[in-house]
Amino acid sequence: MKRILYILLCLLGIGCSDFLEYKDNDKIIPRELKHFDELVLGELIKKTTGSEMMALDFMTDDIESVVNPLDGSTSRRDVRGEYFSYYTWAKNNQLDMQQRENNDGNWASFYNKILMCNILEHDVSEFEEDHDRVRTRLLGEIAFMRALSYYYLVNMYGEPYKDKEQAKIALGVPINKAISVEKNTYKRAKLQEIYDLIEENLLNSIDLLKVGDQANSIFRPNVNVAQLFLSRIYLQQKRWQEAKDIASVVISESGASIENLENMSNYIANKINLYNISNKSILFSWGKRNRTPLSLSYSEAGHWEVSQSLREMYVNEETKKDVRGTAFFDEYKPFYPKKFDSNKKVCYDWCYRIEEAYLNRAEACIELGGADNLEQAMQDINIIRRNRIEGDYQETAMDADEARKILRDEKRMEFCFEDCRWFDIRRWGIEIRHKFHELNEPLAGNTYVLAPGSPNYILSLPLEVQKINFEIENFERVETIVNE
Repeated sequence: MKRILYILLCLLGIGCSDFLEYKDNDKIIPRELKHFDELVLGELIKKTTGSEMMALDFMTDDIESVVNPLDGSTSRRDVRGEYFSYYTWAKNNQLDMQQRENNDGNWASFYNKILMCNILEHDVSEFEEDHDRVRTRLLGEIAFMRALSYYYLVNMYGEPYKDKEQAKIALGVPINKAISVEKNTYKRAKLQEIYDLIEENLLNSIDLLKVGDQANSIFRPNVNVAQLFLSRIYLQQKRWQEAKDIASVVISESGASIENLENMSNYIANKINLYNISNKSILFSWGKRNRTPLSLSYSEAGHWEVSQSLREMYVNEETKKDVRGTAFFDEYKPFYPKKFDSNKKVCYDWCYRIEEAYLNRAEACIELGGADNLEQAMQDINIIRRNRIEGDYQETAMDADEARKILRDEKRMEFCFEDCRWFDIRRWGIEIRHKFHELNEPLAGNTYVLAPGSPNYILSLPLEVQKINFEIENFERVETIVNE
């Protein structure tokens, strides 16, 4: 191999395992494909800061600000400061409630992952032999992780996708093809370029993973999760038939199954989180998350809770019991999310599940229109409800508008706190209203409104990026406070 200098990893603060050889005192050089196998697992799949996308839920309708009455709190401590700017969709979300810098780590984390993908792809490609097809699999995994990284970046910092003509002139995020650390300034690529790049990497990943060594593990990228992500980007681009077709492939060929009502009830009885190794709905599991900032205790006067509007969605008529209200949330702190537990590592903390393929197909069918598609959409929605609700679970729709509302509500309930809701709000153009109460005047406060099509759908660039890159465009956000 001509060059593989992994001192770069050390400079980036990335640890190297003892399978790496040291040479010339300052060069750390992997020697075999199995070494790269470990690098892909350790640096692309396992490695996260834990704080990625933590703020996204605060911009949705799934979280609300709560202030205890003056006579009902043992403390007047306010823990809402860090996420205030996200909750209110502030003009600059990189400043906290006290206007101190509060740079989010998403930009650096995902671009670091992209750089690692570029480096690893370059070096793995240098191996000429591929007897066990490990090289092919690794290249497929790398392509998927690059697509995943651009997917999250463009859905946080790029303009929302409206149509192909708009996407040709709208701005996405920068494309980095470098295979080493370079002091370059980058400009945003056009939005369509980013979606084309994501699709290209996903299709390449699928082709490679189909013929590569089969890891047969939910802890490695695989054909099924790549196809699921493909259905996501087809939905975002309104390519309904393609979204329907690829979601159908995931459903029919992945071997995964919707977690059934019996298992869900067993999780509740035995205090098992949804993200666990026995869950047959999980397609891919990776990374770590920090514990959610939602309050574990009511004792803090100013705190965050799961919104009343989301909680009420799990409360049905007497003939129905939606087990998600108990399975997805902690019993001691009502509706404290518990799909994953950062202290119980039976699975990684980001998981993608087969249930999404059903809902993606349902959405595509609704938008395609026609009686047959409407029937298929309701079947897909109801098969999930059948495995979540004790009693009468059936939903019916007379037309596409009614089906669309049912679908969106079902997705909100099924995938709350799984990084789906904010992206859905952006692409569906949903208006959200947040009330932020004053700490020492609990009855007073301001109302903030995120209007459909708002420029505040696009996150401010991290201040550290703005300071060193004067060429990159930063979108102008607007005030969201309203007088009521």
